[in-house]
Amino acid sequence: MNYIKPEIISLKNSQELNEKWLQARIEEDPSMLGLGDLEFRDTEKIMVGGGRLDTILYDPEDKKRYEVEIQLGKTDESHVIRTIEYWDIERKKNPQYNHCAVIIAEDITSRFLNVISLFNGFIPLIAI
Repeated sequence: MNYIKPEIISLKNSQELNEKWLQARIEEDPSMLGLGDLEFRDTEKIMVGGGRLDTILYDPEDKKRYEVEIQLGKTDESHVIRTIEYWDIERKKNPQYNHCAVIIAEDITSRFLNVISLFNGFIPLIAI
């Protein structure tokens, strides 16, 4: 057995690995997020009012959709708000499903982790 020391890389600063690359990995294997046996539904969905929802995943057992927003680097206000906004648009458009907002970032600062946990009392919001 060979030991390989892991190397921390930044997708934000990488020439080869970027948001599209990460979206493709999630599309290939949504289970990598640790949210269960999910199915890929859509990517880069154009939203009413502007913007693009990065990825939509679906849990057929629970009839639950996950609206996923990806942020390279540290979390910021615009991505947290965008994640919640896209979740809200999708849940109103598709009320037959349960919905959960998901933000994926390379670094979720303690400030935003606290804000996300406050929102979580009212909005199903997962930070990865």
